[in-house]
Amino acid sequence: MTTAGTPEVTGADTESAVGPRAVAHAAAPHARPRGRRRQVGAFHEGRRPSRASLVGNGALLVVASVLVGVVAYRTRLEVTNIDGISYMSIAEQYAGGHWADAVNGYWSPMASWLMAPVMLLGAGPSTAFAIVNLGASIAVMGIGAWLLLRTTGNGWTAAWSIVATAPLMIANVALQTPDTLVLAWGLVFVWSLLAADRAWHGSVRRIVLAAVVIGFVCALGYFTKAFLVPVFLVVVPVWALVRWFQDRRDARELRSLLLPTVALVAVVVLSAPWVIALSAKFGGVELGSSLTVNVSKKFSDASGSDYDDVRIPSPPNDLAVSPNEDRTPSLYESRVYTAERELPIRLPAGTPVAEPVESSTTTLVGKLTYYVQERLEALPFYFARIGSFAPFALGIGVVFVGAAIAGVVHYRRFVFASIVGIFSGVYLLGYAGIATVDTLGGNARYYLPLFTGSVLIAGALLPTFWRAARRGRRVRQVVAVLACVLLVVASYSQNVNNVRAPFSTLAVRPTGFPAGQVLGGVVHPDEPLVESLRAADVIPSGSKILGTNTRNTVLIAFRLGAQMYGEDGQAYDYQDPAFVALLREAGIQYFLNYTNPRNPQVRDYSAIGPVVGTFPVYQVCSDEKGAPVQSCSVDVIQVTGTGTVN
Repeated sequence: MTTAGTPEVTGADTESAVGPRAVAHAAAPHARPRGRRRQVGAFHEGRRPSRASLVGNGALLVVASVLVGVVAYRTRLEVTNIDGISYMSIAEQYAGGHWADAVNGYWSPMASWLMAPVMLLGAGPSTAFAIVNLGASIAVMGIGAWLLLRTTGNGWTAAWSIVATAPLMIANVALQTPDTLVLAWGLVFVWSLLAADRAWHGSVRRIVLAAVVIGFVCALGYFTKAFLVPVFLVVVPVWALVRWFQDRRDARELRSLLLPTVALVAVVVLSAPWVIALSAKFGGVELGSSLTVNVSKKFSDASGSDYDDVRIPSPPNDLAVSPNEDRTPSLYESRVYTAERELPIRLPAGTPVAEPVESSTTTLVGKLTYYVQERLEALPFYFARIGSFAPFALGIGVVFVGAAIAGVVHYRRFVFASIVGIFSGVYLLGYAGIATVDTLGGNARYYLPLFTGSVLIAGALLPTFWRAARRGRRVRQVVAVLACVLLVVASYSQNVNNVRAPFSTLAVRPTGFPAGQVLGGVVHPDEPLVESLRAADVIPSGSKILGTNTRNTVLIAFRLGAQMYGEDGQAYDYQDPAFVALLREAGIQYFLNYTNPRNPQVRDYSAIGPVVGTFPVYQVCSDEKGAPVQSCSVDVIQVTGTGTVN
């Protein structure tokens, strides 16, 4: 077929006129007629979306964004995650100009970097986090729909992705971790690979430019979350390898291999300033400690705790809220006060006691064997955790892989779906490699990109499946429509309504608001002890405090402008002279003892100091993660022999 003003050229004429290399390009899957300009943002498979689909999806995105914004506004006053306190405290240090203190080896900086300018405009820490998460949530819904519009040209598919993804963002916009930013980053990363795919057979200048874009996006991933580093270090070469073998042998060009090479150089160069800042602060080459701290334990079967010594870690700087604000081992261990216990440890009733067991996995083979066994045992829990918020994700992945193996889905026809599949597959295997049984597969928020990845794969293939269904019996169309509706229902039911059946065996609660209540008034923090302490004014701002419930003490320190000392699992005993001496050595001014009022006993704090207040509250009393809410009595003791805050 000829285009107006363009003569038809046969294969023989082409070869005789321009030579064999041009023939290879002409036969390449992405060749297009001369004179036809590619639309900005358009990729391989699709046609140009209609104006009606653009307007319709834009309106739908506005509605979804308003719903997510309502939840962000309602939950803006809450602290929904203890880790979020560290991010917010670091952001305050950036906003206050204390950059040397803010440079952190454990927590990735992107969330704090984005919050700091919002704080400078007058927003509080939790409000700033809500604004950042809202922006990321809108980006997730908008970029996902835009990618589907540009790759399929189908407005209905893009609209379906917005409707399916909105419940996930509603449920997680109040999550005070970088995980919504990770979702947005994943979509931008996919876009960068799509752009690189278009440049694969381009000029050297175009290839280098596409590679620099990938490197820039990867650097953003490094700044967002440490786990993304191994993800993009695997995805980029795997994608380049797949892309290389999609071309016929005579169409492959060595200059295309510049793309992954330059991308690696670019990410190193763009990340260098942050690495230099970390290395200068910690006195050696430092890339970030969170990944190594969390992964190193996966290769050892050492267990139990050493209760011979009592430990009181201190915050990394004078502006930090807690010791958890930087868990880089070299810094954390250097700020720990330690003493040998003089009294036997007294653990809460029912607490399992395990003596320290040295690792028997001393050889490389032993470590690898232990690692594989542990991961295989955790795999069912890992899959169940993914199903708690995306019960369809694994099913879509299995169908996609099967279709790719059978040749039904081919890279050259479904470039977008293939790239998303590579990214999602690497991400899935990456977290499968660190999931554990003791955490029942890990935290669901880590796996959120698998939701968007499966939705994008399904959306990219949906127009093709729909055309196939239309050529068959009407029942195929009904099944296709029901499958799309069922996915949306499952998304809303599980993520917003906290209903697990019939889609999953686990339930996942929406963050920051009661299940199912998207609309309503502002949710005020349920922090009874904080309110009681603030009303009694017994702990001045700037005080150094330690509590037997370290998780709740971190929240108190954040709310009251104090500094929290200590760590969980220590079972601090106010009767132990070694602990009392260590309190004074660390300069702690207030000790908070959490006790169950159902077990009354006379407590003598005279060795520490006077009791300045006793507060009966109904909240989590135990220091254990996931402990239930119960009646609790909290004694606040002023430590004598240390300075007080006026």
